[in-house]
Amino acid sequence: MRPLTITVCIFLSIVALAATAGVFVLVEPGSRGRLHYISTTGNLFLYRHALIDNLTEHEEQMLYQATCTRKCHSTDVIESTPRTAVEWEWIVARMNVPDRADMSPPEARSVTRYLQRNFLSNVPTILPEDTMAFMKKHLWKSDFGEDDIYLDLIYIPLVHSALMHYLVAGRASDVGSPTGHAFGPRFVLYINTHQGTVPLWNLADMATLRDGKGIELQASDWQVIYDDGQEHHRQGLLTFPPINTDDIAVIEVEINLPGMRKKHFLWDLPIPEFNPATKDQTDV
Repeated sequence: MRPLTITVCIFLSIVALAATAGVFVLVEPGSRGRLHYISTTGNLFLYRHALIDNLTEHEEQMLYQATCTRKCHSTDVIESTPRTAVEWEWIVARMNVPDRADMSPPEARSVTRYLQRNFLSNVPTILPEDTMAFMKKHLWKSDFGEDDIYLDLIYIPLVHSALMHYLVAGRASDVGSPTGHAFGPRFVLYINTHQGTVPLWNLADMATLRDGKGIELQASDWQVIYDDGQEHHRQGLLTFPPINTDDIAVIEVEINLPGMRKKHFLWDLPIPEFNPATKDQTDV
């Protein structure tokens, strides 16, 4: 029996080597060679089935390409329109159905992170074009970033409350709804970082509003309405006590983040009237 066993083992070894050689020859080499391609493909398979916990940045890129640009869209369709972190999360969730991307939960999280990291917009992209132009001209202010922390602040006067439908895409429509006479100036704040993390700041303790006439108000509320779970992107609603904006020419918001210079955002008043489009534009 021993010679037969040895013969069978030799035969199986030859078959295994031949199969390995065949796979090695037939597999597309990729930009980093066949072995790297085979290794990456194997890791992506294991990750899809939650058998490993993490992917490298290159493997996340491969997953994005295999899931999004080969199954659903061309590269230009996706990469030519950067979106906010919450919009990418929402779009990936909408596309993740069996007849489209069909991703496992780990894959969906990785693709979302990849899109947020590489194609991020600091201003909502689902607004109608005329509404976007109005908002960027009259309501949206941005700093230039410091220590990889970028702030974008959008003033939402009560008369323009309809904009909230777009600014909290994918979230409850009643976020930040005014309540009687207690409602004061409110601002949608985007906090983004490309490499570090966003601390769990309470912006109500760090934001001050001035009216240009000596009145200074501390923020009354900070409500987080989006967090990406990775501490890279956060969106919230910053609210101040009531103030009469009818007889003042400017409002200024100062945000004093720990260890950074004070950030100042200024709006000229009154904000012009504008009727944003009422058609739902969220089918992106």
